[in-house]
Amino acid sequence: MPRSSLPAFRMPHPALRPLVAALALCALGPALSQQAAVPTYGPLPEPVPVVGAKPMSLPSFEALKGDGLYYFNGANVGNLRLDGKQAGDRHALMESSTDASGSAFNGNIDVAHFVRDGERKAVGRPSFATPAQDGTVTLTYAGQTPLHLKVRLQAYDVSGLHVREFLRTSENFPRPEATRAGSATFPAGSIAYLATVRFAEDTLMLPKRESFTGAKNTGEFVHNFSRQIPFCLSYEDRNGAKPYAMLFKTTGGKKGPLILYGAKPGTLFCDRDGPQVVAEGEWEERTVGGTKAVVLSFATNVDPLDTGVTHVERESARIAFIEPTKGTMGVRPGKLYLAGQRVNDFQYRFNKTAADAIRGAVGGQ
Repeated sequence: MPRSSLPAFRMPHPALRPLVAALALCALGPALSQQAAVPTYGPLPEPVPVVGAKPMSLPSFEALKGDGLYYFNGANVGNLRLDGKQAGDRHALMESSTDASGSAFNGNIDVAHFVRDGERKAVGRPSFATPAQDGTVTLTYAGQTPLHLKVRLQAYDVSGLHVREFLRTSENFPRPEATRAGSATFPAGSIAYLATVRFAEDTLMLPKRESFTGAKNTGEFVHNFSRQIPFCLSYEDRNGAKPYAMLFKTTGGKKGPLILYGAKPGTLFCDRDGPQVVAEGEWEERTVGGTKAVVLSFATNVDPLDTGVTHVERESARIAFIEPTKGTMGVRPGKLYLAGQRVNDFQYRFNKTAADAIRGAVGGQ
């Protein structure tokens, strides 16, 4: 019997997160209330720089030169820089971190493996950087079938600005250590960066914690959830959330419609909270990078946050049920990231001057 996904896949975003953020903002003092009326914390369509940060015209590749790029996760500090080796326009990278699980450019989305030819490939850390004419830099996660990310690093001169305002999560909420920075400011020569990432090719990704749907292959998955028991989609637990229970409609082909019902909470197995169809969408079996997956799309009245897509990836990610054929097999929930579509990241990165100021203000390894 197909099991409910609702308890297993609910995304870890507590409903009280806005309250926690508000309390943190109050702790930062009156300076934040004096900013412009434009909201600079919480979910936004795209990153908005801190008031007073001055944009700089620097190619993204420049941030990796010399001491490189620094990023912070609590007391942990990471550093990504060129290691001096070069082959043509491809430059080798070196990434170090006091947090073994940390990485410079994938901490804002829940990914552990990309899948090529049915096989999981650990994302790991980037091995090479290639500068592009448009000012972006392409990061290569090496292997026989490498993953490529196109990254734009917008640089800002933050000299003289408060350190605390730049200590925020990838989803644009204040980090706990921001309160410890007090009134510390960045010295002259401090640069902060906001990153926008795009996948260079359509890519199937599996999360850090995989779950099994009970189906051996994509055909069986569609069949199982086209009868009586629906599949409950993951969702962001927040005020106004609408959990959905999904059923496929099959026509004998590789694509077709899907229907959504409200999901009944608190049940062991996925169930509908009533007979009424509340939304619709489409499913399609696709082969991406040599791997089969059932990819979902939804009507415009369906909030991506109620389907398992997070705010930062809502332009680029589609829910996909992926069929690995090597290693641990069986269809598993994941995502398809569309080539060229934006993944936002609200967490700042820094040059060494700014990083040293942060360590001095809040501590760091």
